[in-house]
Amino acid sequence: MVFIYYYGDKIQYMKLDMNNKDKILEIAFLLSLKNGFDRVSIKQIQEASGLAAGSIYYYFENKDEILVAMFNKYVSGQIPLFKETIRNLNCSFIEKLRFIFTHKIGFFDKKETSLNDSIMPEPMYEDYFVLSMSIYHQYPEVRPQFIEMHNDLNDFYHELIQEAIEKGEIRDDVDIKTLVILIQSSLRGYLDLWLNQSEFSIEELVEANISMIYEVIKK
Repeated sequence: MVFIYYYGDKIQYMKLDMNNKDKILEIAFLLSLKNGFDRVSIKQIQEASGLAAGSIYYYFENKDEILVAMFNKYVSGQIPLFKETIRNLNCSFIEKLRFIFTHKIGFFDKKETSLNDSIMPEPMYEDYFVLSMSIYHQYPEVRPQFIEMHNDLNDFYHELIQEAIEKGEIRDDVDIKTLVILIQSSLRGYLDLWLNQSEFSIEELVEANISMIYEVIKK
């Protein structure tokens, strides 16, 4: 177990039992959530981790390599767990969909996360969302990973819809590709509203989108 906390503006470790490479990535991720990746320096990572600069350069040639590894671990790397969780749910398609909507908010909005079994200083989804978007726009070298990740999710949603049709849960004449587009568009749209228009509660946004999708697929 690794415990991480803030002391003023600095990240400190109370106990360490992860290898140095994972430690570097987690520190870089936490600092990026707080400040944005472009404002994180190798020196800051070194100071927060307590590692020598040589230890960081042993694993990563530069910040760009840290960025790619961080993205693969904390963004696209979370997708297999996400899919496994959904597949293991014993509920209807619409309930799985509701879980997907709420999961996108709740996964990073906890003190206890699956990130290396760490206890983090309440990283909010707003920070994660903004970080992801800034990485996409400012660092084109990781855009192929973004595209691959979303293609993977498209295939997964296609799989869930096909399964629901075969089980007779939803209409069998649903155009699967169109429904995948609707789901992905709804997921991105409601997050933008939640982050930028405080008059809408997360419960209202989730239920509005779920209801809209249900009207399309109900038998």
